[in-house]
Amino acid sequence: MGKNKKSIYVVVHGHQPGIYYKWFGNGGALEQIDNFSNAIYKGFYSKEEAARWLKELDTQSLPNFVPALFDLVVDESSVSLSKNVNDDLEMGKVVIFTDGSSIGNPGSGGYGVVLRYGKYRKEISGGYRETTNNRMEIMACIVGLQALKRISQAVIYSDSRYVVNSMAKGWAKRWRANGWMRKKKHKAENVDLWVRLLELCDEHNVEFRWVRGHAGNLENERCDQLAQAAAKQEDLPIDEGFETGETNSLLSLFGVSDKE
Repeated sequence: MGKNKKSIYVVVHGHQPGIYYKWFGNGGALEQIDNFSNAIYKGFYSKEEAARWLKELDTQSLPNFVPALFDLVVDESSVSLSKNVNDDLEMGKVVIFTDGSSIGNPGSGGYGVVLRYGKYRKEISGGYRETTNNRMEIMACIVGLQALKRISQAVIYSDSRYVVNSMAKGWAKRWRANGWMRKKKHKAENVDLWVRLLELCDEHNVEFRWVRGHAGNLENERCDQLAQAAAKQEDLPIDEGFETGETNSLLSLFGVSDKE
């Protein structure tokens, strides 16, 4: 029999984002997009098709309070994490776990990093008085790579899909090539940090892998502890890019006005 009926509906922006298995009726997908401005949704014949569609969406479009949407996106790099890390270490790679946190968004924020190489292990943390969660996620990666003493093969494990997808799928490079525009009329955010991270990745051979946060991985949990503790410190320094508008200054260098 051929495919003749869609059996799964994904609502990304609607009254209640999620996965639905019927279109009409009580509890159907139609209820979630009816009279909802700028709804984002689509019907599919299979979960595999839905997962492929979700993977193509900008991570920032996915509401982070709907785990089912993230769970639908099969990510092989999150499978058998411990084995992957051990394999990385045996191959002589530097393994870098990262996490970022902010108390309020924006608010005071911190980052936590754990570096492992062979039998060596190092922790790094720091914070800023006013920043965002996404900026701290990127900063953690920057700090981890800056700690490398020589050109290295490195694997960064992060629970931020924003960071991992932007780097692993080439989004950040595409934004850079397009004068830091995500779309024709939408500027990229956190440009100052993406510039630094891309430069470091040009120096090293870096692979980004997503790891599920708060899922019992000891190093990821430790990074979270370091980030939260750093965000609570007193007399934190200024995040220049966030507080002084360095991002807008960088955009102007590429001929993009922050008033567009």
